[in-house]
This record gives sequence, C-alpha cells and structure tokens, in this order.
Amino acid sequence: MDGDNKTFIDAMNRNTMRRSVAEYAWSDDLTPPERAGLALVAAEARNKPILDLGIGAGRTVRALMDISKNYVGVDYVPEMVTACCKRFPDVHFMQADARNLSQFGDNSFFLIVFSMNGVCMVNHEGRIAILKEVHRLLETGGAFLFSTYNRNSSNYEAFFRFPNFQPTKNAMTFLVRGFRFFFHTGISVVNRIRFRRTEQRFSEYSIINDACHDYATMLYYASLENHYSQLESIGFSGVTAFDLAGGKIMAGTRDDSITFLARKQC
Repeated sequence: MDGDNKTFIDAMNRNTMRRSVAEYAWSDDLTPPERAGLALVAAEARNKPILDLGIGAGRTVRALMDISKNYVGVDYVPEMVTACCKRFPDVHFMQADARNLSQFGDNSFFLIVFSMNGVCMVNHEGRIAILKEVHRLLETGGAFLFSTYNRNSSNYEAFFRFPNFQPTKNAMTFLVRGFRFFFHTGISVVNRIRFRRTEQRFSEYSIINDACHDYATMLYYASLENHYSQLESIGFSGVTAFDLAGGKIMAGTRDDSITFLARKQC
C-alpha cells in the first residue's frame, strides 16, 4: 500500500510539474519569508557551497548566486532543469531526487534551500528521507531554508476552492478572464471528484488533494508543532519559523504556508 501510494503521488505531481514550467518562469522575486530567512544566514553563507533543491524554472537562482557562486541547482523534473539551463547557461544544474542525493558527500553544503513547498510533494516516508539527506549534506552550523504547508490553515480545511478571478471594466479582458475561470473551474471539479478519495489524514500529517494546479496535486500538510517535532527528531536545532509576511512566528499561525530556517548543530 505504501509503495502504491508513493508511486501514485510521484506520478501525479511530476506530471503536473512537467506541464507547469511556464507558470514558474514569471518572476525572480523572493517571498518575504525567504528574504527574512536569507537575511539571517547570508553573511555566514558568503562564498560557501549552496544547494538549491526544487529549482523549478529558476526563481531563486539569482538571489542565491548573489550570496555565493559556489552553487548547485537540482530538480527531479527534467523539463525544469532544461528550462533553467536555457535561462542560466553558465550555472550548474542537474536532475536529481531530493530523497536520494548520494552524488553529494557528507557535509558538502553550508546552505540548502527548498522553496515553494517542494518538500510537500512526496509521501511521508519521502519527506523524512529528504530531511535526513539535507541534514547529512549540511556542514556543522549550516542552515536549511524551506517552506511547507500548514494543516492549521483555512486552505487545508476547505472542501473546494475556486480559481482566482479578477473583474475588470475592459470587456475583452473580462471575457478572456471569464473563459479561463470557467475552464479551470471545470478541470478543478473533475480532479477534485477524481482524487479526493486518495487523501490520507493521520494525527501527525495529512496528504490531501490540494487546490494547487487545478486540484492536480497531492500535497503534504502538518501542524506547526509537528513540523518542529520532525526537524528536532532528525537533529536540527535553532529552528525559526516565518509567516507569509516574513515575521517570526511566536505562537500558532493560520497561514497556508510556513517557512523554516533550521540549523545543523554538533
């Protein structure tokens, strides 16, 4: 059952990402929590090895290379790697799976980044494998900056979320946006009906059919407390959590996504 679930999640999420390269190529901007996390480690990471996991279409490349040219970008979707190689022909990219990064030695990087909730696109065993690999690859004192979904959010609790629609007074633009809205709503309804039965909900975590990409993804959600517990059980410490505005989370949060900065200590 676990093997079948892993295969299903992998196949579904990879296929969705293969179709979504263009969606991830529109911006090089960091999110507020990414900027806040990098601000805490940028000076230490200057000119040290950086590993960028789940690079997508290369949104984080420039910001991380401004910190260090000793940079490697990785994605498990070949189309994403190809897109990055075209955009940044002089940068080192490679296709690899974050669950098994045996091509890199222990203590190889000072900073590892996994943005856009990429760590949520695998099953529970895969997620733990990623966290263990990151811990192995970090040098002592190194930092892991990543974002992950929050089970204590309204998005997690929602049965169905409609695509965004922005009204406009321009008639032609309104028609185009209206067509896209109804088109994506139809796809979302079909996918929601089709994949909702594959969801898994346990006390520690859930893997749900998320609204992302017209309900064509299965994504991992856990509470703030369980994220902390996972990191500490693997050996991370000095963990800082950031909300979507880039502020430090001192108690709970209802934000859909949480960004963590975790350290590898002795």
